[in-house]
Amino acid sequence: MKLFVQLSPASWLTARAIFGQVFALGLFAIQAPLLGPRAFGLISMVMIFVGACESVLIEAAAESLISIRSIEDEHYSTMTSVNVGIAVLFGIAIFVTAPLIATLFGAASLVAILHWMSILPAVTAFSAAPTAATKRDMQFRPLAIRSMGSVLVGGGVGLILTLAGAGVWALVWQALVTRLVAAWVLWYAVSLKFQLGFSKRHFDDLLRFGVPTLLSRVMNWAGAQVPRLILGIYWGPVQLGLFSLASRLSDILMEIVVVPRYAVARVELRKFALMPANFDAALRRISTRMSVFCFPACIGGAVVLPTLFHVWLNPGWYLGIIPAQLMLLICMPLITHYCVGAALLALNHQSTEALGSIAQTVAIVIIVFLSAPLSLNVACAAIALRPLVLLPVPLALLKFRSAIPIRTLLKSQIRPLVAALLMGTCVWFLREFLSHLANKLILLMVLTCTGALLYGLLIVVLMPEFASRYGYRATSES
Repeated sequence: MKLFVQLSPASWLTARAIFGQVFALGLFAIQAPLLGPRAFGLISMVMIFVGACESVLIEAAAESLISIRSIEDEHYSTMTSVNVGIAVLFGIAIFVTAPLIATLFGAASLVAILHWMSILPAVTAFSAAPTAATKRDMQFRPLAIRSMGSVLVGGGVGLILTLAGAGVWALVWQALVTRLVAAWVLWYAVSLKFQLGFSKRHFDDLLRFGVPTLLSRVMNWAGAQVPRLILGIYWGPVQLGLFSLASRLSDILMEIVVVPRYAVARVELRKFALMPANFDAALRRISTRMSVFCFPACIGGAVVLPTLFHVWLNPGWYLGIIPAQLMLLICMPLITHYCVGAALLALNHQSTEALGSIAQTVAIVIIVFLSAPLSLNVACAAIALRPLVLLPVPLALLKFRSAIPIRTLLKSQIRPLVAALLMGTCVWFLREFLSHLANKLILLMVLTCTGALLYGLLIVVLMPEFASRYGYRATSES
């Protein structure tokens, strides 16, 4: 129990990500055969609009609250009031335009679903202030408890309704209950007093950080949604489904390995904003940790994916093996992008971070538009190369704004990369040598265990100081 309570901030966020991804996959495995693809397709259409408010407005609000150096209660109350007001207007717009959206997608049943789901933006808007408060104080335990608890309760409701034959409404109520529980648990878990109000002075403070962050979040949202629209037009539902699975695997890896550490780094680096030498060292440590845990998952995952597909999926999915491998490898250069983003936000250079997001979004839209007519594999290869080709952009922005040398990030990733490449090469040869095994599940277990053990040994040899530090930490925590 003591270990559970004293987990580090990154550990709490990692635990939240692992629980959320594993639980969602298990729930999907039960619901998918009973509800069918149409139900999930309808919810996906709805979330394009509802998710725009959640991922753009709410994230920008929380980020602006985190960025203020000396925060007051009026900042929280003002942001909550403005946030809820905009979210209510957004929900009303969704409610009113529901028939038009349903006509656009050719699905009349979307009208009733959109009417109910239009309350989600307002519900989620109440979470921005307590989310920012917990992140500012590095108290990530309430965030993890809120996420895991809400997913568990909402998923339970969705599962019960699914088994009761509620159809797509099981997913609707699952989303509603999840967000309602999340908002209530988070306000209950923090000491921040809930209040509404408006102060122009405090709003101006928030606006100074909120506008560039809002632009950045809009770009991130567009970068994820616009390519899917383009790819769907060119490829149709089958190949788009293959791409969705491939991108889902990379999303799981990022959510478990990278995003939790990014969230902590963005707040942790604020302590060193006025100490360049310490900031440089802290950023180097963060980049090293991300690389050590992400690189082997990318390279090793790409090597074992063919075996995993044969164990997990039917032959109809096998054309997605190469796209999935490519989308896993995209996570490696993204580490540098995430580290630069965390550093710029910690230094309160939101405008510069927004410029990087704009460049990423414009690039991916152009790349997808040009590559989609060729083939699925070509498009995925182009998407995977995009963050690598654009790597000089965030590095140049970071050097311009903070004078941090480019080698700070790149040098910290060399040894983890070498270890991951050596491990991946050995596992690939082992897979080819044992490919005759009839039982693919045994082969998958052998490859996974061998890769993990070999990589661990390589880290001990190539990075003894890192291995000893984490070995000591694990021993002291136990």
